[in-house]
Amino acid sequence: MAVLLSDLVARVKQNLYGYTSKQQQYAFLTQSIGTTDTSFTVNDATQISRGAVEIGAQGTAASELVLVKTVNRSTGTVTLEPGGRGFAGTTALAWSSNTLLENNPIFPQVRLKEAINDAIRSVYPDLFAVGTSKFAKISVQYNYAMPASSEEALQVKYQIIGPSKIYPWCRRWRFDNNADTTDFPTGKSIEILEEITPGREIQVTYMQEPGELVNLSDDFATVTGLPGTAQDVIVYGAIMKMIPALTGPRMILDTVEASERAASVQNQQIIAAAQFYQNLYAQRMAQEQRKLSDRYPRPIHFDS
Repeated sequence: MAVLLSDLVARVKQNLYGYTSKQQQYAFLTQSIGTTDTSFTVNDATQISRGAVEIGAQGTAASELVLVKTVNRSTGTVTLEPGGRGFAGTTALAWSSNTLLENNPIFPQVRLKEAINDAIRSVYPDLFAVGTSKFAKISVQYNYAMPASSEEALQVKYQIIGPSKIYPWCRRWRFDNNADTTDFPTGKSIEILEEITPGREIQVTYMQEPGELVNLSDDFATVTGLPGTAQDVIVYGAIMKMIPALTGPRMILDTVEASERAASVQNQQIIAAAQFYQNLYAQRMAQEQRKLSDRYPRPIHFDS
């Protein structure tokens, strides 16, 4: 079953809210708004207050943070600050009626997506995506171009003459991560030092950095190139990056909310949650590393 970025965002958010006393406040738009509108109406203005509000908080292809200036609870009209659209690095979008809003989100979708992609970047090279390059042996040529995304060769095989379709391991090859761009525009090449019959196919399996997830509809395994079973590693990594956000409100000592929150969410609870996910992350990371190692064994080879 496909796992989308939206699924990962939901998992991370649900786990994080499990360690807070926050009861989320939601409302929804009662009319559509364009990208430049600075006011809108909601069904229940008592759920909206001054500060940041996330539009498209659940089940939409994107989200936007807006900065609320005033709320008229009689008419349900919410007025934004000048420049209050596309707040905190988000993009102003057009929204239809019935779109959900979350009041003062601790974990906005844009920050969750960033944390997920941070976690994807951080697993490399312990976990990696895999690519394959195929090309024919050319007589008297020993160096061949590799894709720009290739970072290291894992396996090199070549096709032998005859109908057997056997691809034995190549024992003499050298991967160059800084090839001369005059001959190899990608800056990546591989020297095949073994004698191979011209015209025979050579297959190079290589490791590459995982791709990042951009759209909520992006499929995890397809876009990142990581094994589908590694999705929980990314979830745990993102949670570890977001948990420190729970300590922020405790440090704002001049608010009533800070003292109330400190009574229900102790530092020890936050530390314990961080350690719990760190242990899960380390355990699952080691398991996925072993799986990749078993699936892509690196045969002994000579580079000269």
